[in-house]
Amino acid sequence: MTFPKSVLAGLLALGFANDPAFAAPVTYYDGPTPAETCAAGVAKPGAASQSLKQACEDALGKQALSQSDRAATLANSGIVSLRLGDLDGALLRLNEAAGLAPEAGDIAISLAAVLIRLGRAEEAINTLSDINSVSPENQHLAYYNRALAYWSLEHAEEAYHDFYTSAALKPGYAPAEEALAQFQLVSAE
Repeated sequence: MTFPKSVLAGLLALGFANDPAFAAPVTYYDGPTPAETCAAGVAKPGAASQSLKQACEDALGKQALSQSDRAATLANSGIVSLRLGDLDGALLRLNEAAGLAPEAGDIAISLAAVLIRLGRAEEAINTLSDINSVSPENQHLAYYNRALAYWSLEHAEEAYHDFYTSAALKPGYAPAEEALAQFQLVSAE
């Protein structure tokens, strides 16, 4: 096959002759990858530091990730931002994660937490409208966060119901049990 001189010149100018396979450089890590470091750090309750945030951002910028791994890393980066008090950064990353993996209901738990802290309780309730999409082992957290949103809107009955469901799903879950202790049930007579 012969190419016209103008096409051949264009191909050479684009670097086809020098790198015909367009091979991307391969990065090898001595130890965990940035995404693994990010995930492991977020898995520790309350863990947050600038170095953990940087590991998450490095994974997003420097590491080739599958779509699901990218969504998980975006969510983890958002969680670290939330823990560091950067609510706008957390909202940005969690919205990106939710957009990339809309079927991943667990992202809604953290997204709702950010919205509650931003005083956007109605949005938090809407974010948690499909708790059945949340993994069973985390549904108690979704109910708890939705209860907090209802409580902030002074919807006591809905809040009580969700606190109760949270505690029932995970007996011994202290935040839900402590919230329930604040309620006093009275007879409607």
